[in-house]
Amino acid sequence: MIDLLLYLIYGLLALAAVLTTWSTIRSLLRNRGEAMEWGVPVRLVGWLIVVGLVVVLVLTFAVGDVSPLTINGRTFSDGLWLRVADMLINTSLVLIIVAVAGVLFGVSGLSRKLK
Repeated sequence: MIDLLLYLIYGLLALAAVLTTWSTIRSLLRNRGEAMEWGVPVRLVGWLIVVGLVVVLVLTFAVGDVSPLTINGRTFSDGLWLRVADMLINTSLVLIIVAVAGVLFGVSGLSRKLK
């Protein structure tokens, strides 16, 4: 039963990765021209988001901690999965900080003053 659950998780992870990649490529290819929406270059923003996310994922994976964890008396020492878990947690934290900074920048009125 546990193997079935693990295979389901692996399948859902693969499906999420495939759908995310497909959606990103489709979205970036649909905005091929220098389309501007409300003064914002859509294609440039899309590429910056994709490249920024990949850079953050790679950096957080590279600095991930691989020291073994003991949880409920069981030791987990697989370096790859420890790094992946650390990468996902740290990437989430970085993205939350970036989102809060973006909201504060928008609310502060600095974006209108910089024009």
